[in-house]
Amino acid sequence: MSRFPSPRSNAHRSKVPHGLSATVTLVLALGTPALAQDPAPEASLDAEITVTSTLPGVIPETEIPGDDLEAAGPVDLAGHLRSVPGLSAVRRGGLNLVPTIRGLRGPQVAISVDGTRSFAAGPARMDSDLSHLGPHVVSNLRVVKGPYALTWGSGALSAIDLVTRRGDFAAPDSKVHGAVGGRFGDNDGRIDGFTNLWGGGERFRYFVGLGHRSGDDYEAGDGSTVPADYRSNEARLSVGYRPNDRWELSYLGGYQEQRDIDYPGRLLDATYFYQRSHTLEMDWVGEGAISAVEAKVYANRKDHLMNNDEKPTAFPMPGRIPPFGLRVDLPTESNTRGGRLRIDRAADGDLRWSFGADHYRLEQSASREISRRSSGVVLFEDVVWPDAEIESTGIWAQAVRGGARHRLGATVRIDALDASAATPSDFYIANVTGDTDQDETNVSAAVSANLRLDDRWGLDLGVGRAVRSATALERYSDRFPSTRFQVAAEHLGNPLLDPEASLEFDVGVRYADGDSSLEIGGFWRRVDDFITAEADPSVPRRLPLSPPAVFRYVNGDRATYYGAELALRHRLTERWWLRGDIAWLRGTDETLDEPMLGITPLTAHLGLRGEVVRGRLWLDLGGRFTDDQDRVATSRGEIPTEGAFVSAVGMDLRFGPWLVELDLENLTDETWAHHLNARIPFTGDRVLEPGRTWLLAIRHDF
Repeated sequence: MSRFPSPRSNAHRSKVPHGLSATVTLVLALGTPALAQDPAPEASLDAEITVTSTLPGVIPETEIPGDDLEAAGPVDLAGHLRSVPGLSAVRRGGLNLVPTIRGLRGPQVAISVDGTRSFAAGPARMDSDLSHLGPHVVSNLRVVKGPYALTWGSGALSAIDLVTRRGDFAAPDSKVHGAVGGRFGDNDGRIDGFTNLWGGGERFRYFVGLGHRSGDDYEAGDGSTVPADYRSNEARLSVGYRPNDRWELSYLGGYQEQRDIDYPGRLLDATYFYQRSHTLEMDWVGEGAISAVEAKVYANRKDHLMNNDEKPTAFPMPGRIPPFGLRVDLPTESNTRGGRLRIDRAADGDLRWSFGADHYRLEQSASREISRRSSGVVLFEDVVWPDAEIESTGIWAQAVRGGARHRLGATVRIDALDASAATPSDFYIANVTGDTDQDETNVSAAVSANLRLDDRWGLDLGVGRAVRSATALERYSDRFPSTRFQVAAEHLGNPLLDPEASLEFDVGVRYADGDSSLEIGGFWRRVDDFITAEADPSVPRRLPLSPPAVFRYVNGDRATYYGAELALRHRLTERWWLRGDIAWLRGTDETLDEPMLGITPLTAHLGLRGEVVRGRLWLDLGGRFTDDQDRVATSRGEIPTEGAFVSAVGMDLRFGPWLVELDLENLTDETWAHHLNARIPFTGDRVLEPGRTWLLAIRHDF
């Protein structure tokens, strides 16, 4: 259940069903002035969620306190993104959902953590780039729904950035602060416990976060059992030192292990993920021509192992080819090292300039071994990521001009990329054309404007072009399933893929007074040379159990998307708030003249939140409606999805430093599947969402 936000923060929220998203819980941040709010207890290190459809820093964003990240909601961060109009997430199992933004998915959405880049360790994208952080260590989650986050890194057709908690510089006599809590679910056996400690002095600050998450199989509304086991442990550390008022030095470190993760929507499950991350930061504030400098270096390392121990392929089956059980082992590594530099010039009147550069080196390797389970005899070994390396260097410049009733901004970015593969297979070399070593140079640019029409109305405009290069899997895969398709067909890489180029136009209208806000946004996007796949009957399958057609990665001619979103919030009485929203999206593959793959249906949310006992007890009612989706990419194996209405109810009780939350999700025990959910390879059905679920959350602040 996503929440907006908890009683201890200074805004209101409404509940909606978990997994479906609670669009009612988050505001589309287009600069709407804050509404009148009730007094609330002081909170330290509140989380925030910021969403914008244009250039960050140009629109005066409203950052909504996001304590819903710690309330009785999804244990996966991408699950919270189902709460925002235009955003969603792909479920392949109980954990590690993959975010989508207005039809973009996978590598089209650039994800960073504290300004650093890391990439999935699972070739089947069992882990998204944000899945190795729990919700309790996140301070700010920023989403840009378009090609405007050009200062964040390369390949950002849309972007997500997570900022972890840091602690506070404070007076020398400041004491240790902290929070401890847990969440429990009856249907999925959910346990989510955490402990956070933070504090600091005049020159020193620190934050320590520890967390454990686990879950078991859950029942869908029809009573069927969905495999959804997972175990996750993590630790985060942040320390900062400020030798004087101009300099700040910081270290950010993290460790996470995920084990025994069920993926019913994949051919394999995950034995483990291990991630280690280290970041060193330096910030300097000046008084001359240079007003600020920010620099960082980082290293992110991921190890991963997949298996088929509980899949049908592990057991004998007479009449199948092969009839005996198989053992599949697929160890992988995905390691990233990089750095960033940003320089801000002192403002010249209303004009501010910023310049920056970023670089990363990504190394990915993965090999697959298939043996006879009964005897251990190895049938074959092959390479999934053939010691692939991608090196990317970018430079950018940004100018922002502000006035009494307007704000204008423009960014230009140039990226140089080198891609190589040290150990491609003989089959790959014999069946693709072109050198495996490739380089390219790409240019991206964006312009945005915020116009304040009067004290209540505002207009936002944006146009941007961003370029995304092909991934190692798209370039070098030797008959391995794609991360962007719902069926487990084998795909053959293409080293000669051109980069995708997205051109997008955005417009938004905002209204706000003391009791109401209205936000309406629309966009149109064209993606040239979009990377897709086409069947090639001449390519033999690697595995006899795979779907009959092998696909090659190719560049399509063009894809177009357009859509609209509306969000409304209104104070009914002093203590009751009503929120609602609706999102509509269309996409067309102009190469095949069919709908684009992965387009969410019409989705609407409605929520009501009231303060029953002032400062003590809150009540939430919410519901989500999704329409049927029968506009599907049939040539890509996509199937229609029936619409559904799912409701939820909950209450929050605060007494002193304690917060207790009780929620009932999927009140009517609806049987439903999100349209983006993966299909089960062995049945063709979509992974269903949980049925009726009770959730309890307890938190203590000190």
